[in-house]
Parts: sequence; C-alpha cells; structure tokens
Amino acid sequence: MTRESRAKWLAAATAALVIALAALFAALRNLSPPPRAAQPAAAPPAPAADAARIAAGRAAFERMNCAMCHSIAGRGNPSHPLDGVGGRRDRAQLRAWTLGEGEAAAQLGGVAALKRRNATDPDLEALLDYLQQLR
Repeated sequence: MTRESRAKWLAAATAALVIALAALFAALRNLSPPPRAAQPAAAPPAPAADAARIAAGRAAFERMNCAMCHSIAGRGNPSHPLDGVGGRRDRAQLRAWTLGEGEAAAQLGGVAALKRRNATDPDLEALLDYLQQLR
C-alpha cells in the first residue's frame, strides 16, 4: 500500500467517523424528554380574563423586561421558557415566582430582589392573568 493510498483511506475513515459521531450526537440531543411525574391536583382555574386584560399583561411582560430571562412562544431568552406555565402553576405560585417570594425566593437567589421591584406595578394582576392563560 502506497503512502498516497493510506492517506486517502485514513481521510475516508476519519470522515466516516466524524459523520457517525455527529449523527450519534444529534440523536442523543433530540431524544424525547422523559415523562413528567404526576403533578398534584391544582386549584381550579380562575375565571378567564378578557382579551384586553391579557393584552395588558403581555404589555407588562414586555415593559418589565421579563424576556431578558424568560421566553414565550420562542421569543426571549430560551433558558427559562414560560410556555405552559399556567398549566403547571396556580395563581398563588405564579405570584410567588413573579415577585420572588416564599419558596421561590430561595431558588431564585439574587434574582428575587430584582423581581420584587415589580410588586407595586399597577399591571401585576394583568401580568398574572397573562401567565395563567399560557397553557
């Protein structure tokens, strides 16, 4: 076997290995998530908010710069998506996480102080309505 044929064989083998590893990595990254554990029964949902109130909540989400840390429908920071949060948390939990209070404060750390600034916002209830309807 000549040096040239060995080099071609090595290049082909390397390319095949790279393709195989890339396919393996892609397959592992795209596995379906494990099934979630059963959630405890949530409180009955609050009455549906009207469209104007939801729009005010969406505007408050933008005005409070919530998208710096969170995303909704792929818009914002994807590290903490809020899609479906209304189905996972009741209104009291949404309030605690939005304002960094209670058990949420311990998990949020220093971010809790930043969230507490929004406690006096006049559109806080509209923001909670907006988050609650994200199912």
